[in-house]
Amino acid sequence: MYKMKKIVLGVLLVVTSTTYAQKDELKTLKKLYDKEQLSADDFSKYKETVSKLETLAITEDDKAAAGFYKAMQPLAEMSTLGAQPNPMMIQKLFTPETFTIMVNGMRSTLDYETKTGKKVFSADINETITSFKPIFTQMAFVFNGSKKYKEASRVFYNIFQLDPTVVSNLENAAITAMQAEQYFEAEKYYREIKAVGLKGTGKGKFAITEASLAKNIASLSFFNKNDEQAKIDFLEAIRLNPEDIQIQMDHATIYYRNNDIVTYQKLIEGILEKDPNNAQLQYNVGFLLINGDDKIVDEINLSLIHIWRC
Repeated sequence: MYKMKKIVLGVLLVVTSTTYAQKDELKTLKKLYDKEQLSADDFSKYKETVSKLETLAITEDDKAAAGFYKAMQPLAEMSTLGAQPNPMMIQKLFTPETFTIMVNGMRSTLDYETKTGKKVFSADINETITSFKPIFTQMAFVFNGSKKYKEASRVFYNIFQLDPTVVSNLENAAITAMQAEQYFEAEKYYREIKAVGLKGTGKGKFAITEASLAKNIASLSFFNKNDEQAKIDFLEAIRLNPEDIQIQMDHATIYYRNNDIVTYQKLIEGILEKDPNNAQLQYNVGFLLINGDDKIVDEINLSLIHIWRC
């Protein structure tokens, strides 16, 4: 019994010392964060203390605090640059990667405090968003103007995460992801547009139409070889774009790609009924012939002759 008491006491001492350590880290970070400007030594202390708090944090509240101070680390560093840092210094500091970490941290903290009802950092975060959103927006357009589309896309999406009421940032993220040939990201963003709804939320609406959105999503899922989902996406795209033969041909190609030649043939014949003189369809038939699919070519040709006779 005595030995057990010693073990329990030892555990309690460790927990208590850890708790006090967390309180010390939190006090240090709050003191540093509240300063108007930090010296290089102050910022070094800030980073070191954030790392310690991340290691020591046990409770969800302390983990949320660690996430907040980690997210605000770029702002702490910026305060070492003087009262009026120039735009080039800010751009060098706030890379798309840094901005992404900052946004994720702020968003996580806001979500946690909304869930728990403990509004410790929310007011500060919302004030930061209001103050810095114009700078981040300008940064996104500078990247876009410099044809750095990958960077522009990430910044546009991060701005949308900070303020989902301005839906144009989500659409800009999707467009620039396409320009950057970041097709997985583009598919994600276009699907998010669909989830939000074309009427948007809050300020403004999306410029893209429902038909174009469906076409983009189907084309991207097809390109990204997300074939089972693409089959579903193409059905909606075809419904909204009934005259677009290329969408129907791409839909058929999914089945050819997956060796479902029966369905492919059926879809091609259906398209030929609508457009028997389509050169691309004739090429597809020729492609089957080159690849030794003589029987399918003969059946499609018979179907085509029947269409022409009608």
